[in-house]
Amino acid sequence: MSGAALTERLQAALARRAALLREPRLEAVRWLNGVGDGVPGLLVDRLGDARFVHAEEGAPTAALVAALRDPAVVAASGQPSPRSIWVKPLLKNVRAHAKEELLPQLVFGETGEAGTAGERDGDAEPEFAVQEGSWRFLVRPREGYSHGLFLDQRDNRVRLAEWLRQRAARGGPPPTLLNTFAYTCSFSVVAAAAGARATSVDLSARYLDWGQRNFAANGLDAAAHEFARGDALTYLAIAAKKGRRFDALVLDPPTFSTSKQRGVFQVERHYDELAALAFAVAAPDALLLASHNQRTFTRDALVAKLHAAARTAGRRLTRLDPFTPPADFPGPPPENPASRGFWGVVGGG
Repeated sequence: MSGAALTERLQAALARRAALLREPRLEAVRWLNGVGDGVPGLLVDRLGDARFVHAEEGAPTAALVAALRDPAVVAASGQPSPRSIWVKPLLKNVRAHAKEELLPQLVFGETGEAGTAGERDGDAEPEFAVQEGSWRFLVRPREGYSHGLFLDQRDNRVRLAEWLRQRAARGGPPPTLLNTFAYTCSFSVVAAAAGARATSVDLSARYLDWGQRNFAANGLDAAAHEFARGDALTYLAIAAKKGRRFDALVLDPPTFSTSKQRGVFQVERHYDELAALAFAVAAPDALLLASHNQRTFTRDALVAKLHAAARTAGRRLTRLDPFTPPADFPGPPPENPASRGFWGVVGGG
């Protein structure tokens, strides 16, 4: 694809997102969503003053970086010219590359962005906050796995916060959220801001620390909430034995992980086990968010696993509504992770 054609498609993608781009308190938006915007192999996230590119091998990365600085594209975005552009290479044979080659690279500008939280003590990697509605989240463009905020879950964060806010307004004890595979705890942040008590479970102490920094960035007291380092399935089994119950559950596991407690977790193979353990700790009529990020794991297969898990746990799903992808994540469901999930209600118990 020529540079001119790429610039035109980027402008068209921005035009389709015009309403989002006008949101004054939204600094994190997917500007380009690969095949959904007619540019396979390339994704672009706006993160405040930075632009973050995900590029598959063979994609016209250099042309895209140039297009992001093109005055016509800058004008179409309604934002100032980027202060920095980062590129994360999506390489097929990762074992054939050094670790440094797999990390996002700064290809334009400087690491420090306007409004940055600065570099953390003892850590040379840049970190800065981006606004998403009422919340602020810390992102790290140099991070290997992800910059720290899954933009396709934006609408779900809003929905969860509103549900918990309404539940808290009824009075009584604060509602409770269990956020498994919590990563940087964005769901926990919005839950806490809505008046709920959040429990965040993740294998990584690094990510849980990041999550607590997200709490601090929003003026929330992390000490009033639970951060549990460990295997999510093990945590669920222990919580069930203790008779714990949660009003809302987030199940958004990675495609693959390993832990000392349980060994290998593969999302398509083990989702029903995860869900059955989660249903065992669900309060009556608990809200459920169930999603994943594996292309070959279809919606129908997820539905089947969720219902099977409910039967195993002696519960039932009284409602199951498929996600509607956000406006900045166009594309057919098989290619679009933003569509691979459901909101549900766990009955019984």
